[in-house]
Formats: sequence, C-alpha cells, structure tokens
Amino acid sequence: MDSLKLTKDNHQGRVFRGLAIASPCYKKLWQAGSIENFKKVWLDCLHFHYLVFTKGKVLHRDISEHNLMVLEHPDGTVTGILSDWDTANFVDTEAQDGVCVRVTAGHHHRTGTPPFMALDLLHGRDRVHHPRHDLESFFYILIWAVFHYKFLHPTNGISKAALALPHEKLVAAWLGPPDQIYTAKVKLVMSVEGHDVFQALKMDSRSEAWADVVRTWIEPLHICIRDARSGAGDDRRMASNVVLAQRRQGKKDDVEGAGKGKLGTGYDDATYGGRLTYFRFMRAIGMTKTLETWDDPINFKEDKAILRAEKKEKLRKLLETDASDTD
Repeated sequence: MDSLKLTKDNHQGRVFRGLAIASPCYKKLWQAGSIENFKKVWLDCLHFHYLVFTKGKVLHRDISEHNLMVLEHPDGTVTGILSDWDTANFVDTEAQDGVCVRVTAGHHHRTGTPPFMALDLLHGRDRVHHPRHDLESFFYILIWAVFHYKFLHPTNGISKAALALPHEKLVAAWLGPPDQIYTAKVKLVMSVEGHDVFQALKMDSRSEAWADVVRTWIEPLHICIRDARSGAGDDRRMASNVVLAQRRQGKKDDVEGAGKGKLGTGYDDATYGGRLTYFRFMRAIGMTKTLETWDDPINFKEDKAILRAEKKEKLRKLLETDASDTD
C-alpha cells in the first residue's frame, strides 16, 4: 500500500483556478461569422497570450480551436477571448538558463490538445513547455480553420458561403494518436508536401475566400516555423560535431558548450536560438507595427539586432559567392 501513498516524487501539484463571469455566452471560433471576424478573434487571443506571458509571467499551454472564443458586441463587432486556463502555469523566472525560460518545476507532463500541439511536444523532444510551442499551435489553428470552417465571405457586395474543404488526408490524420499526428505534421510543416498543400488551397475555388489568409498568414508562418526548426536542428548537429571533434583530439568538453550535443548556457532553445519569438511570428504576417502597439518597442530591440546581423551575414555570403564566380 505504500506505493499508493502520495508524495512530491509521484504526484505533481496542480492549481485549481476558478472565475465567475456574468456576461453573455461566448461563441466558438467556428461561429465567428466571417473570415474577417475570425482573423480579429485569432489576433486578439494572440495579443492576450503575449501580454499574459510577458507581463503576468503565465503560459497558457493549451492553445486549440476550443479555447479561442468569440465575444460578439451589439454593434456586430467581435472580440477574441482566450479561455480554458486550467493547464496554465506560472513561469519560473528564477530557473532561467541563460535566456531560456523554464516552466515551474514539477510540471513536465505533456500538455495541450493533440491536433494543435507543437511537434516537439508530440515527439517528446521537449519536456518543458515554451511560448514557441503555443505560437506553433496558433499556426495549426489557421490551417485547421481553412479546411473546416464555413463563413460568409463578402465579394463585390454580395455575401457568399465559404465552403469548408473536406478532410485533406494530412489534416485528417491530426485526429489520430500522437505518433500519427506527429508524422502528418512533419510532412506538412517540414517537407515539400506541405508547400503543395498550401498551393492547392490557393488554387482551389472552394477555398477562394481563404486565399488571402493562406497567402499572407499561413504561408509566411509556415516558412518561419520550418526555418526555425531547421536552423535549431543545424545548431544541435553542429554542437554535437564540435564535441566529437574535441574528443577525437583528446580535449575535454568545452564547459561553455558541454558534452553530448548541448548548445551551451548562452543558447536560447526556448526560441530555437532566437528564431521563433513573438516578434518573428508577427513579422511573418506583416504585423510588426501591431506588435509594437502591444508593448514598448524597445522590448524588441534584441530581435531587431538579430535580424540585422542575419541580413549582414546573408549579404557577406552573397558577396563571397559573387567573388568566387568572377574568379
């Protein structure tokens, strides 16, 4: 019977949070009424997610279509409400490793709604939930909506139905077990197949109403997330190669780099080395200025500095290539 005894080692603490609200009933995301309303709600929820994390030091950890709610006002406008905070957790700022933010110790169990969970959480690579995981979930909601939501879309003053597409095989697989969801998402996010799906969405007459969302939001975010994951993978492989080279030379592991492929205390794995942040996410959809209205622009000084450094490095490589071609 001792094995059934609750201890700190076998029982993870949970915080019960309750809130009584006297307000009209909120609608589900798929009841937003129009694509423009959907975009407004999605962006409002992202805004609130940003503020709660940066100001309140709380991470939601379960972004899904069920938790992005619609509050409809008497004048017909809508506001997005980010709900369902029962798996949210405070950020442990005292446990930071360099610039890597960790969630309070004891909450390492996988959280989220499987169809919308980030790849690294589904795979099990990440045992700590980071903001980039929630940003990835916001991206999956966009793809899910294109295939499933029916809205009235105004065209030339006439409202017409934006027909939801049938379950495309890669998206339908999101309803399966975690391994199946992971495989389907990898194909969609990291391979050429994903690009083909997005191209098909723009060409399909049934998704005409969603074409602008695909072109201006989904495709740029796809590139942002894909490149961030690829870059982080390159970083890990490079770190592993450095460690192996040091060992072959009989050198001890660099204390700053560490053994077994670790990336060093200065590396921010929480953002894939600075590649997937709120700034990068909003920049991908052309809303950097909007993000700066959410907070003091100076808070994005580091993001902008990284972008300038990347541009200089790309220019340097381009000049080197041109020089070698002329030799």
